[in-house]
Amino acid sequence: CRVTWTSRITQLAYPYGFTFDSSSNSLLIANAQTNNIVRWVLGASNWTLVIGSPTGSSGNTSTLLSHPIGITLDPMGNIYVADSQNHRIQFFFAGQSNGTTIAGVTGSPGTSQSQLNTPCWVIVDNQLNLYISDFSNNRVQFFSHS
Repeated sequence: CRVTWTSRITQLAYPYGFTFDSSSNSLLIANAQTNNIVRWVLGASNWTLVIGSPTGSSGNTSTLLSHPIGITLDPMGNIYVADSQNHRIQFFFAGQSNGTTIAGVTGSPGTSQSQLNTPCWVIVDNQLNLYISDFSNNRVQFFSHS
């Protein structure tokens, strides 16, 4: 299977994860191949960039991602991204594109409690605790909000 990346705003490239945002009646989509998070309002014919590179470039800075897979929202609309190839979970305040690493060590996969190795999914419970599918370590990690 050959996939050609496109920058057209009417297409996706490896949309692995998504979550519904009821405040905007839209899907937030982890567009893994293009290293970004996009918003697709239901019924619209295109998406808008929320987080990451508009050109598909990957990176490990606070504004770039590398193969994001999982995504979720908390009740305040903040975004949590499983940034798989950076081995971290990135947190973005609602409406912001500058993130903070809240789990894992950027660019440093490992097996210790503070490290992740290819995180794929992240879930936030009603107390803002994190549950992370740490794929290459064959475990689910729990991070307490307190």
